[in-house]
Amino acid sequence: MKYSNKQLLVIGSGPWPQKIKSILNANNHQVKINSIGARDFLSIDTNSIESYVSNQIVWIATIPTIQLEILSKIKLQSNIVVIEKPFATDSKELESFINLINESENTLFLSEPWRYSKIWELIKNKITKQNSLQSIVIYRGGPNIRTYINPVWDWIQHDLGLVGELLKEYQGEIEIGFKWLNDGNTLNLKIISGSRFSIEMNVGYFSERVEYWEINGKEKVNFNNNQNSNDHPICTMYDYVNTKNFTNNLIEQSWLTNKVIRLLYT
Repeated sequence: MKYSNKQLLVIGSGPWPQKIKSILNANNHQVKINSIGARDFLSIDTNSIESYVSNQIVWIATIPTIQLEILSKIKLQSNIVVIEKPFATDSKELESFINLINESENTLFLSEPWRYSKIWELIKNKITKQNSLQSIVIYRGGPNIRTYINPVWDWIQHDLGLVGELLKEYQGEIEIGFKWLNDGNTLNLKIISGSRFSIEMNVGYFSERVEYWEINGKEKVNFNNNQNSNDHPICTMYDYVNTKNFTNNLIEQSWLTNKVIRLLYT
């Protein structure tokens, strides 16, 4: 993979930003990675922000509310900015997020590494080549309940991005139904697209960790159990972002997530 001379600034200090840095470093990428905690970044004087982020790709890896604050603080810069999931967990956060997108001078990109995995490329091609109704049942979740986020939003956006890519040509014809379970900690979401797709998502709290797609009642796919040692989705996605092969259209990239948030909280 080829990389530009731009440095990467990772904002955040939890397990995920540490994993981002570890994976990129482990795969011999010619990129200098700088990092800072989210609250430390927010404490930087506004007049010093431009010099601090200059000539760097900015990867924000923190919780939604703090991510919104950081986006607001850097909205007048002109960086490539990678935004983490979830970017919003209710309609109020979503509207704040969309307003910041419209105000931002940055080039924004939503982090969805699985879209750049070899296993997704294979599965997507197999599904889209079929002319018959494709039935997909998704299970994603685990036993942990964090104090700062509902378990549904801790898990759901991994799969909404992939499902959104499958359904992007059918946006005007999908029907969505939902049911909250386990006192609002688990969500059953059903998405129907005519005679093309029937998708059921079960996400959030489960007594044990589950994470797989069941396709047409036959094939099970676990994106986290990929045995291909040459498949590094985070690295592939970073290369894509770094070479700026994308358009600054975050609303289109997140269309299904936005639709689901509005449905659940209207």
